[in-house]
This record gives sequence, C-alpha cells and structure tokens, in this order.
Amino acid sequence: MKKIIIVFIIGLLPVITQAQSFAKYENMRDVDAMVMTSKMFKMLAKVDLSDDNPEAKEYLELIENLDEIKMFTSTKASVRSEMQKDVETYLNSNSLDQLMRVKEEGKNIRFYSKSGKSDNYVSELFMFMEGEKEGEPISVILSITGQIDLSHLSRLTSDLKIPGAEELKNVEKKS
Repeated sequence: MKKIIIVFIIGLLPVITQAQSFAKYENMRDVDAMVMTSKMFKMLAKVDLSDDNPEAKEYLELIENLDEIKMFTSTKASVRSEMQKDVETYLNSNSLDQLMRVKEEGKNIRFYSKSGKSDNYVSELFMFMEGEKEGEPISVILSITGQIDLSHLSRLTSDLKIPGAEELKNVEKKS
C-alpha cells in the first residue's frame, strides 16, 4: 500500500510543481504581475452595451469564454533566468503546440497553444518573450486560458497593452 501511495505522490508532483511554477511570481518583489480571473470577465460581460454595436458584442463574447489571464514581467537578470527555466519546464510537461516564433527589434517571442473545441479555438494561449523594452532587458510570461477565439484575441491583448501583442495579429488559426 505504501508503494502505491508513493508512486501516486511522485506522479502528482510534476502537476503540483507546474501549477506553482508561475504562481510564485505573483508576490516576487522584482516582478510586475497581472492576474484577471473569470469573475472579472463575467463582470465585464454584464456591462450594458447597445445591441447595434457588433464589435462590442464580439468583444464581450470573447471575454465571457475566458477563465484567466496571467502576465508576469521582470527586468531583473536573476528573475528573468528563473522565468526562462520555469517556462522550459512548463513547456516540457504540458501538451502545448508551438504556434509561431518571432525575432525582431531585439525581442524573441514564442507562442504556444493547447487545442480547443475547434481549429480557431484554443484552451490555452501561452507566450514567452525575452528582449528589450525601452532599452532595458525584459522577460514576459503570458498565459490565457478558456475557450479562446484566436481571430479576436489580438484585440484583447492590444487593449491590455501586453508586450508582444502586436505579433498576435499574425496568429489567426493554429498551425
């Protein structure tokens, strides 16, 4: 019986550590963190907009289907190095497909996704960016979960002023 429990705990360890790998950044001193939960999206979806604005209606449909957005940024070298290691561990322990890589203007940006309900939807969009912002080195981890329509996602990330968001305009469907 003890062997079964030990094997079970060892099997759960990667899941537990993976879930905690990014949560630790929320309270780190040298990390800017933003976490929006489904409760926030539900509040935003209740905003009374006129029915004759199809763009606003599309936007609300997008955010209604989101579960969470997490973004962590840091300019400190030691934290950036730790972020890079945690991202590699996360990517190796999850079934994420690479959507695209972009290297321009001193930035390396990688996008990954987890399959959703159809080709234009993903259940997770993950981005990791290393580069410079205003001449200072920066690393950014972004994770968006829910039923995400890729054709509308670039607008949301642009509105949230997420570094690398302009590259999402090139991601219209999964590779």
